[in-house]
Amino acid sequence: MSSSSSNDGSSFQKATNQHKPSPMAGMPISPVTLANDEKPIILRYMYEGGAIGQGRLCNLINDDDEDNAITANQIIQTLSLDGVDFDTFYACAYETVDTSGGWRPLESAPRYTNPFRSNDESNSDNEPVVFNIPSPEDDKVARRIDIKLYRRPKVPELKETVETIDSLDVDKLSLDQESAHDAIEHSSDALMAISAAVPGGKQKIDGYFGIGILSPKTEQNVGTLWRSAYQLGASVLYTIGGRYKSSSSDTLNVPARIPLIELDDWNSFAEWAAPKAAVWVAIEMGGTPLSEFKHPRNAVYILGSEDHGVPKSVLRGCREVVSLESEQYGSYNVAVAGSLVMYDRMMKQKNAQKKGKSGK
Repeated sequence: MSSSSSNDGSSFQKATNQHKPSPMAGMPISPVTLANDEKPIILRYMYEGGAIGQGRLCNLINDDDEDNAITANQIIQTLSLDGVDFDTFYACAYETVDTSGGWRPLESAPRYTNPFRSNDESNSDNEPVVFNIPSPEDDKVARRIDIKLYRRPKVPELKETVETIDSLDVDKLSLDQESAHDAIEHSSDALMAISAAVPGGKQKIDGYFGIGILSPKTEQNVGTLWRSAYQLGASVLYTIGGRYKSSSSDTLNVPARIPLIELDDWNSFAEWAAPKAAVWVAIEMGGTPLSEFKHPRNAVYILGSEDHGVPKSVLRGCREVVSLESEQYGSYNVAVAGSLVMYDRMMKQKNAQKKGKSGK
């Protein structure tokens, strides 16, 4: 092993490959934005159910360098260019001025459709929302805006708001044509009607559903649920925050019959993997009992891990929560819980079809 001496006469060992630090150790090299503004405004955003600390980052597009305030329209424009679909989601910003902290929507209720399509906030009913830009010398306020994205609520059907046709005053109806088109285009019932109208013989009218597991504990649970999903008519299976290795004991060759989509985190599911017309249904204690639950036509059922269940942040992002009754202990194996929900859906659909045929 070679050695050498320093100027003061002491010896030291020459560095070898065995003593070099691994390139995978330590913090990575951070990207730096080369912009005119020394401290650009950063947008950090996440989808409902995700963690803001793991949110995505992008620089705010500010066409007016002399402007000392940021508008909601600028935020929507920046996030749209980054891939956010505002026909499906609406944005809330974290504010700390009027309250001790909370998520404030950037548009007025009921938020069924995207009011920023016209790119002109003056034509909307939204109250102007602005963000004052702190000076570069102000270290108390970060030059960052935190955004959370929520799924838009479903547009109510006409029968939910009008009891009889006689009570409908046509003269008082003033519905903007573009808003009406957006409402029809993005409602799940309209999408199913369009699908059923496509020529080609008898169309399936039972809808579709998928099922997903958050942080699956064992591969056996995933494999069992995957097989049940195929047998009970599911269209897709998700693993969120976990991976699955196929087993040689799978005699049905389920991977060739129903797709498995593996996702790194909840944000990935909410952003691009979740079907737009599907209702998210969490399977967790404290929800609507399964015996009383009316399954949505299109749904994705979300299961939590057996150790921790479905996180509260994900529960808030789901439109429905269903629980499983039991005589004794109320916590089921995750594969069993998913199978029970899918079987209940299948049987209720079959019973409804029988009643329809009999005219009862």
